[in-house]
Amino acid sequence: MDAIERIVEQILEKGQTEVLELKKVEIKRIDQEFAEQEEALFLQERKLIEKNEEQTIKAFKQKQNRQQLEIKQGTLNQKQGYLELLFSEAIERMNHWTEAEFQIFVKQIISQLPVEGDARLKLGEYSQEKLDDQWLAEHTSDKLRLVLEKEYIPNVGGFIIAKDGIEYNFLFPSLVQEIKKTESFKIAEMLFQ
Repeated sequence: MDAIERIVEQILEKGQTEVLELKKVEIKRIDQEFAEQEEALFLQERKLIEKNEEQTIKAFKQKQNRQQLEIKQGTLNQKQGYLELLFSEAIERMNHWTEAEFQIFVKQIISQLPVEGDARLKLGEYSQEKLDDQWLAEHTSDKLRLVLEKEYIPNVGGFIIAKDGIEYNFLFPSLVQEIKKTESFKIAEMLFQ
């Protein structure tokens, strides 16, 4: 019996050795799989962090660009507002020209106007008291004879000269609008350097 017990003992020892070896191998395999999964998760986490950083930087730059654009747009709107105010004030000042200032203006215009013969002059409401028939008679030439119309154009200053269906518009808002179209960029450059 001793021999059988020894054989059983040897078999058990051999089995325990094999089990220990298998256990070592399995633990090593599990540890390796765990390490690989841990590395994969670490890489995945790092990629996710990098992606989030890129998105955050991109979102920040977009927001920064949007804010800079809003600031520029706000500044541009403010400058545009100043220009509009400037042009409005110019019209208002022209509307309040003295009689002498307005007459000098009209005299300069009619001396350069390429119109001959009889023409009608219609005043704006704010200029209606600054010219009369006598002044026109004194300042017209043989080439151009102006007749003052009794009706006026409401809510504006300046005048219109009409001949044969063609109107020459010297109403202050129209004149300022023309200057605005052609010169506003130059004026803005001078004001906002």
